[in-house]
Amino acid sequence: MMFLKLAFRRLFLKGDHSVARIVSLATGLAFGILLLSEVFYYHSFDSFYPDSDRIYVVAENYKAEKSKDKLESANQVSGAIAPGLKAEVPGVEAATRLNSIGSSIFYTENKKSYEAKFVLADEHLFEVLPRPMLKGNPVEILKSPMKCMISNKIATRIGGDVIGQAIELKEYPGGKLTIEGIFEALPENTNYKYDVLISMVSTSYFMWDGSDNWLGNDRYFSCVKLAPGVKPENLASAVRKMQEVHQDIRKIEAQDDGFVLKYSLKPIQEVYTETLKDIILILSTIAFAVLFVSLLNYILLTLSVLVKRSKSSAIYKTFGAHSRHLQQIIFSESALLFLLSLIVAFILIIVLQPVAEQQVGHKLQSVLNPYVILPLMGILIFMLILMSYLPARFFSRIPVANAFRYYQQKKNSWKLILLAFQFIGASFILSMLVIVSLQYNNMKNISHGYQTEGVFYGSTSGMNGSKIASVLHELRSMPEIEKVGLGETLPCDSKSGNNILSQDEQRDLFNIADFYAVDDSYLSILNIQVTEGQVFSEETTLEGDVLISKKGAKLLQMHNAWNEGVVGKQIVISEHGSTIIKGVFSDFTIGSKADPDIRPAVFFYRSESNFVKTAIKYPSYSFNILVKTYPNTQARLMDKIREVFNTALPYRDADIKSLEIQQEKGYTQQRGFRNAMVAGSAIILLITIIGLLGYTSNEAVRRRKELAIRRINGAKFSSLLKVFLWDIEILAVPAVLLGALGAWFTANLWMQNFAYKLPLHWWIFFICSLIILLLVALVTVINFTRNARRNPVESLRYE
Repeated sequence: MMFLKLAFRRLFLKGDHSVARIVSLATGLAFGILLLSEVFYYHSFDSFYPDSDRIYVVAENYKAEKSKDKLESANQVSGAIAPGLKAEVPGVEAATRLNSIGSSIFYTENKKSYEAKFVLADEHLFEVLPRPMLKGNPVEILKSPMKCMISNKIATRIGGDVIGQAIELKEYPGGKLTIEGIFEALPENTNYKYDVLISMVSTSYFMWDGSDNWLGNDRYFSCVKLAPGVKPENLASAVRKMQEVHQDIRKIEAQDDGFVLKYSLKPIQEVYTETLKDIILILSTIAFAVLFVSLLNYILLTLSVLVKRSKSSAIYKTFGAHSRHLQQIIFSESALLFLLSLIVAFILIIVLQPVAEQQVGHKLQSVLNPYVILPLMGILIFMLILMSYLPARFFSRIPVANAFRYYQQKKNSWKLILLAFQFIGASFILSMLVIVSLQYNNMKNISHGYQTEGVFYGSTSGMNGSKIASVLHELRSMPEIEKVGLGETLPCDSKSGNNILSQDEQRDLFNIADFYAVDDSYLSILNIQVTEGQVFSEETTLEGDVLISKKGAKLLQMHNAWNEGVVGKQIVISEHGSTIIKGVFSDFTIGSKADPDIRPAVFFYRSESNFVKTAIKYPSYSFNILVKTYPNTQARLMDKIREVFNTALPYRDADIKSLEIQQEKGYTQQRGFRNAMVAGSAIILLITIIGLLGYTSNEAVRRRKELAIRRINGAKFSSLLKVFLWDIEILAVPAVLLGALGAWFTANLWMQNFAYKLPLHWWIFFICSLIILLLVALVTVINFTRNARRNPVESLRYE
């Protein structure tokens, strides 16, 4: 308590730089804690399941062509694989599978609408991935057709007592699901999210039922729980035997030379981090760089303060204080400042919480779990020990003789070393910021091969099929709309895959991104150019005719030796059967430039009248209505389009989207990373400036007699400034270059995540380094000028 009282007394003494130390440390802590929390949060995924160390996700590893170097991997498999593993592989204690329907609007009996994520699940789900049940028996519910369970969050939104109520999905009108149970909602740190569990025996109402498929329809997220002590690698032979029995895998491999299909088990806790290894490394590097720089800045300022307190140290020793007592004094002061900095850091985090949550994509409260809190506490304790030990050791070793003579520290090499690390960090993070920003802007703004400006769309999901024709007529009659078209999917969506077969139909040639049906206006709305053959036309095109991308056309020519081209050729595509190629269109970006789907693409023709007829015959069938507007006519146009759609929707809940905005959403992760870099750069530069201000002030004081004598002997102020500036810049230049080199290495690592890469020109790093050096020079000149223009007599009057 005595040491804490002493610490409180010194808290805001003039010359102790307490505010500067708290500000620099708090900003570094706030940013470092946010980034490290996110890194540890990634590693906490699915750790909440009991026995999570024994739960594995079934992955499909495949290679369709001999020419490919390595196996591709997917975490979804055919429907029969999970129950097959349970039945035929010793060591598999339990197995289950989930089949996502996706996010959907649903309606309750009182005609209110809500949105939730729907999943089809088998009755073994809670044997592997259990959730606490608040009401109902999960096994019985998931065995019964058209029964479902909902999370307690959804139940609360609906009204609490929901057992026995019926709900209806917007996309599947007429199908009533009865709520029979309520489970505790999943936390955010899970690989597979859902709000509503529907019994898997209800699959046929929502989609084609592939739950018994051993091959194909690979859309099931399957998990197994292994018996204690069983390792996945020991099950490989049993899994292969299962494939030989049920998939006749030997015959498939013999017929299709080069084809490989294997199954592996991935620890469920590592599935999320597997695809984020480089991002995790970079975020960790940035977080530790910020924490390290803020810590060094604190130590730099603290040691500068302790130099002035050398007589206090000597006096304490004269009156019988031991080294440990002096160390306890400094430790108490450091602990108090650290605690205050931590409080300020948490206040900053709370203030910035909405912005932070928007960037990371989840609630900050979700990181409050042991996998995040415990390692963070360890890092903070280590920082406290380090920031206390070094200054305390320095303070306790000041000679007692300093109490009886004037003392000023002669050496400043330790200050320069600490300052150099700050320059390295500033150069590193500024260079990374520029590269990340350039990469983000280039990916977002570069042509994707199709038009988005002025294009809006909405789904016919839940729409009365007999009213679709009138909706199309109303849209075409609007003076702002140039063209209306129809299509099942859009370029920025993820795509289903199908295979183009060989001419003898005995093997798959390659996989395609299937856009399914479009009408004759779809491609012109998106400005996708047909370079060979004919565009779709109601007069010249038959239902089911296909357009293929240039990439697909080249592959067909290579596989089938069609030197004269592919237009007019007949091909067979899985799910669609035989079709005629009407033309070839230019390749465009499917998905985003950050993670593009590199497969060839195909469009199948369907006339507008057949789109409408199909929607009338099958109420669950839906497609997108696209509109292209005239330039400068988009003000409040989305509201007008929404009103037209609502005339055919019983609940008037049309969702109209801008294709341009939806395309930009594909870069959410990159934008968040860029914004993190902006914040990190601002913080490190702020800390570096604070440290540089402290260093130059102390140097001006330490060398005041030297400067005074030089000025009395006729030295010009400009020449003194050059000497002082040279001492700083000769340290800054190699430090800044080292930071730029680290940024080049890290940027190369980060760029490996993208198919489209920004060239890392040398001038990017040169300009960033020059900016840091100019900033260092500016701060040094301003602060040195302020401190050194004093009367030289004041510096020498005690001599």
